[in-house]
Amino acid sequence: MFRMRTTAIAAAALIGAGVLAGCSSSSDSADTAETTEVGDAAQALPPVIITEDQTSATCQVGNFLDVIIPEEQLAGTTIDSSDTALVEVTQAKQEGDALFNPGGKCLAAGEATLTLTGPDGATREIALTISE
Repeated sequence: MFRMRTTAIAAAALIGAGVLAGCSSSSDSADTAETTEVGDAAQALPPVIITEDQTSATCQVGNFLDVIIPEEQLAGTTIDSSDTALVEVTQAKQEGDALFNPGGKCLAAGEATLTLTGPDGATREIALTISE
């Protein structure tokens, strides 16, 4: 009787360990997914900042651009790209209390010119070189 009871307890322990291992591997999969998401976010590149006095800039395909302009000119400033296949532009805007500079995203390798037009009609060109 003692031997049967020990065998039953051992079998129950093995089943319990199997159940825990099953839960553990599910949990490990979820942890791996979270790590991957965090890992992907950690690989995001910072934007290329183009200051007010720059007339040229370089970036890589996939980089975002942030063109700094004076806050008082934000509302009336527009941005255009000489080649929308190379650079997709984003207009300056205000959302609630948040102000967003004009900018864009580098889509393909090549050379393009960004043209900023201020609220007074003055223009500024930025020669952009995009590499792979």
